[in-house]
Amino acid sequence: MGFARMLPAALAAVALIGCGGGRDRTAETAVVDTAARAADSAARAARTGEQRVANIMIGKRLGAENRIAEPTFQFDPPDTVYISAEIQGAPKEGTLSAKWLGQGNKIVDSTTQPIASGDTTRKEFHLSPAKGWKPGTYMIKLYLNGDSVQAKTFAVRK
Repeated sequence: MGFARMLPAALAAVALIGCGGGRDRTAETAVVDTAARAADSAARAARTGEQRVANIMIGKRLGAENRIAEPTFQFDPPDTVYISAEIQGAPKEGTLSAKWLGQGNKIVDSTTQPIASGDTTRKEFHLSPAKGWKPGTYMIKLYLNGDSVQAKTFAVRK
């Protein structure tokens, strides 16, 4: 009979804790502060250290700030292929190059963009051959200051 009397009180306590009545606001504030510090730390890391290329994407369309708006690795012969890459790290001058390779590692095109001192924006490269892409597999290799940093493969359908 004692259990039946304690059940309503136990249920009320569980409901109160579940609704936040027993929650410590200091703990919530600490979690929010920790998340903010982690975000600040990640942003600082993106601006410091060795210059590098990050967040490389490939797709059919560009959006705001040279970000890929329609990511894909599958293209049709008339499509324009876009690649977008973010420059991170210590601000210094340099170059970002893209080499477009077709079947048999044949160079289809290559392009270089300058990186100004302090430039941490996204760079984009795009290609749409005048006669369209031949069906098959292609690769884009990115080079930062002459050093290979990333390669992306894409396919063109029949």
